[in-house]
This record gives sequence, structure tokens and C-alpha cells, in this order.
Amino acid sequence: MIVALLGMALACEPLQPLPDALQVAWVSKLPASAGNETWLQVVRLDALRALVQGGSRDSARVLRGLGLLGRTQKLPAVPYKVTVFEVERGQLCRPVDGEPGTDSGGVVTCDTPEQRAGAGTRPASYTGCGYLTDLGAGTRGPDVFRVRWADAVRKGFCVLPWERFLAES
Repeated sequence: MIVALLGMALACEPLQPLPDALQVAWVSKLPASAGNETWLQVVRLDALRALVQGGSRDSARVLRGLGLLGRTQKLPAVPYKVTVFEVERGQLCRPVDGEPGTDSGGVVTCDTPEQRAGAGTRPASYTGCGYLTDLGAGTRGPDVFRVRWADAVRKGFCVLPWERFLAES
């Protein structure tokens, strides 16, 4: 009985399928940059905006929701930025534990550790289920994807200062 309950608690929630084209956002510290072969961790732009609106535009609350700031961490002195891309679904992969290259809600599962969690690391927000953990509330955060910089910039991109993004969302 306990094993069954534990298995249910650890089971991944279903992932929503994606449209053929969508906007995604990479939230990063300044002056973070990426080379052509760098894999970025991104969330859907609409999910990020919903997180901002649900967090009353509180910077720390939103960063915790993205798993970028722990529950007790204070805001770093380094500012953040939001880089927005329009991508095709086929350019994305989902960081899901399991068989690489399988379909996961219309997007393939990432093949390599770098694609799954970035530079071979697993941040505290990594669930292995294709979505983040809200490190402030301890609940499910937004769906997360990986995209290679060279693929993400094909249609251009827009960089916004974090505070401006919060104010305008």
C-alpha cells in the first residue's frame, strides 16, 4: 500500500501537446550569453506571463516559480533578462527521464544529459517529467523545454530587461 502511494506521488503528470509554432522565453542573468551549440532551458511565453500575473509581478516569486531562486534565497544583485524566441515544435525537446527520442506530448524527449538538464547538471527545479518545480510553493511549475541557440534564433529574438518584462506582462 505504501509503495503504491509513493509511486502515485512520484508519477509524472500528463504533458500538454504543443502547437506547430510557439513563442518561448529564456530567463537568464545578465550578462549570460549562448553560443550556437548551447542548449537553452525555455518555457512557453504564455506560461511565463501567467506566472508573472499570478505572482503579482513579484520578481522573487516569479523566479522561484521558474526554479531559478530557492525558497529562502534573496534576489541576487545581478539583474535578469528575458529573451523571447518564436520556434517550431520540432526544434524543441522535453527534458524527461526515460527513453531518449520518444514522443512526449508531441515533442521528442531530449537525447543527451546536456539537453535534459544543461551542462550535465540537474538543477533543484528539475523533475524529469518535462516541467519545473516551483521552488517557492513546492508545486508543479510550467512545462520546460530545451532548444539549441542556433535553432531558436532562426526567426529572430527579442531581449527585455527583467523588470520591464514584469511591468508589461
